[in-house]
Amino acid sequence: MIDLFGVSIHDPDVVFTDLGLALLGAYFGWRLWTHGGALARMGAVLMGGLASAAFWGAVFHAFFPAGTTTTPGFIAWIPVSLSIVVAAATMLGLALLILLPGLPARGLRGIVAAYAAIFAGVVVLVDESFTSIVRFYVPALLLFLIGAIWQATRSRSAGWSLIAAGLVMSAGAAVLQQAKVSVHPEYFDHNAVYHVVQGIALVVLYVGVRRTGGQAVRR
Repeated sequence: MIDLFGVSIHDPDVVFTDLGLALLGAYFGWRLWTHGGALARMGAVLMGGLASAAFWGAVFHAFFPAGTTTTPGFIAWIPVSLSIVVAAATMLGLALLILLPGLPARGLRGIVAAYAAIFAGVVVLVDESFTSIVRFYVPALLLFLIGAIWQATRSRSAGWSLIAAGLVMSAGAAVLQQAKVSVHPEYFDHNAVYHVVQGIALVVLYVGVRRTGGQAVRR
């Protein structure tokens, strides 16, 4: 814990790496949204969801040391959970666009909406732990990874290859977090390590989307 301008901040390593991740994701999201193109817009939503999760995660770790065991801490955690729901639902939507190109738009929206509703319901009403979030988030990420590899193989696109690499890094970040891999248990714990690796993944994803030209996924 540190005192900053008279305010006590818990887990400063986690808080400041979270804030850095939030700023990075917000900037990339803004750049992709203004870039135009269907893929770029969906990439912007993905970046925005991850940036929002990081920002609210910083608030949660800084001011609620008891975690979700208290009512205020649980309430503070909800925006983190729902932000990740948005990011994961976006990845699922992208994966379905690539892997099931013949799926009607109504069917795609229905699947994504059902997934998001179940995901949100579980993490808000049943189990709010990050482990529970990962169990929903990682399958969507892996499906999108499969789709990205398929696109890269089919089109020989450097952009899609970078997107696939970024998704591998993001999955690796989650593995490191769950395995509690840290540089130092107190000064740079597993959550801080997760944020740094996730930040690198966002850079690679952003460059990948820009290299594709941000064009629509469907052909």
